[in-house]
Amino acid sequence: MVDASRKTYDIAVVVFDKAVRGIQPAKLPTLNYLSTLTAQQLKSTTFVAAGYGTVRDTKQGAHQALYWDPTRRFATQTANSLTAAWLTLSMNQATGDGGTCYGDSGGPHFIGDMVVSITVTGDVWCKASDKTCRVDTQVARDFLDDFVTLP
Repeated sequence: MVDASRKTYDIAVVVFDKAVRGIQPAKLPTLNYLSTLTAQQLKSTTFVAAGYGTVRDTKQGAHQALYWDPTRRFATQTANSLTAAWLTLSMNQATGDGGTCYGDSGGPHFIGDMVVSITVTGDVWCKASDKTCRVDTQVARDFLDDFVTLP
């Protein structure tokens, strides 16, 4: 039996029956890429999340409803923390950050054109923190190596 509390990954790969033409897959990072960034570099890096998830109304002093709008969107974010398995990103609008919400799970977080993590979870109202699974760890690379050529 596997102890679920010890699982430090949450990624998947979609495999198509036929090759998809006319697209270029996103780049993936080298082993432990995020760990090579200094704390200052990490805090000053802009991360871009993409997805089709739930949207939150942003109203000051009023109810902020969540609603489904299946439009592809993106948000820029800054880092809160980095651990051996997880990258936690800010969704605090007061600091200029956006974020992900329900339905965005599994979506990419980019630095430039490189996917560095995958959306896993966040806070209930989609406005504080965004916990993502790093794809530069050995565990993630061991899984991904069965599907793609890694840098």
